[in-house]
Amino acid sequence: MNKQTDNQHLVSVIMPTYNGEKYIAETLESILNQTYRDLEIIIVDDNSTDKTVEIIKSYNDERIKLYFNEKNLGIGDNTNKALSLATGEFIMMQDHDDISSHYRVELQLQCLLDHPDVTGVGLHAESFFNDIPPREIYSKLDTYHIDKTDREFKPYELYSYPAHQTLFYRRSILEKLDIYYSNHFTVAGDLYFMNKLNIAGARWILLKDRLLGYRVHQNMTSKKHKRRQIYKELLEISLIFIKNLFPDISDRDALMHAKLMQRQELLKIDNVSLVNHFNRILSLNANNDYCDDIALKKETVTKFQTATILANIYSPFKAYKVYRSIDELKPYTVSFGKFLNEYQKRFFRNLGWIILGNERIKD
Repeated sequence: MNKQTDNQHLVSVIMPTYNGEKYIAETLESILNQTYRDLEIIIVDDNSTDKTVEIIKSYNDERIKLYFNEKNLGIGDNTNKALSLATGEFIMMQDHDDISSHYRVELQLQCLLDHPDVTGVGLHAESFFNDIPPREIYSKLDTYHIDKTDREFKPYELYSYPAHQTLFYRRSILEKLDIYYSNHFTVAGDLYFMNKLNIAGARWILLKDRLLGYRVHQNMTSKKHKRRQIYKELLEISLIFIKNLFPDISDRDALMHAKLMQRQELLKIDNVSLVNHFNRILSLNANNDYCDDIALKKETVTKFQTATILANIYSPFKAYKVYRSIDELKPYTVSFGKFLNEYQKRFFRNLGWIILGNERIKD
């Protein structure tokens, strides 16, 4: 590790809490045991009714800064309060039920210091269920490994985005925002915040390293809301994003792309509309140079493969023919053998939809 990270840069770890007594100790210990020590841990409890606060108070560490709300503010306003209390040069997001690798702060900070023109760094999170954390996040790492450079990140965001709880960024970007999170979005407020940062000109790097364990359990926010509400919020935010990235896009194409990002329409769309849409995305970028052309084509061909498979879930041969129908993407396509392997994976992932007509689509 470069010595420039040795206790010279204060990092504010943002941890809003609410009724997290079951997991808060494990989460907090993963932060207290970071190899990089110059931290302040901003915890704002949103009027918990369980023993969350009592557990936090049992830790005698001056880096913990605990605040309480006299009434419940909601996840958006509570996170805003936590951010307003941060004094560090860098911000790291941490949900109260996830686990960070002991090397997370060290490596994400080093990446930002090595790339002074970049706003923040995201990760690939390792999902785990309930009480069995993945071993990978405890493995020692001596350096970071870049998956997407800042030039490649904007095309990546066109179809996906890093987990919000993996973000590590310069606090200075917050000065460009009029508002951080919004209680209007009860489920997808994190994606709304990402869009706000991007509209403000944020530039990102995505790391390959899985330095965060994302806990999946029945009490997590996304499990408490109906699928229709989640879809509605994601659709609204995706529309904001696509119109910001491609200002010239038509309302029709913006709506189609937002739906495709949520994968809800992939099994219903006809092949002509599918091909035309992806062609228009490539054309918009070619005419206006919104993002790196080659990187966009590489990201698009991956998404187009998924789209053609799900739109032709009963016919892999037809799906492959459509997949190979856009000339600009042909140089980046895979062989039929590899395509068939991906088709089989997605067929069995979505077997419930195929049999029962369920709307849920697994990507």
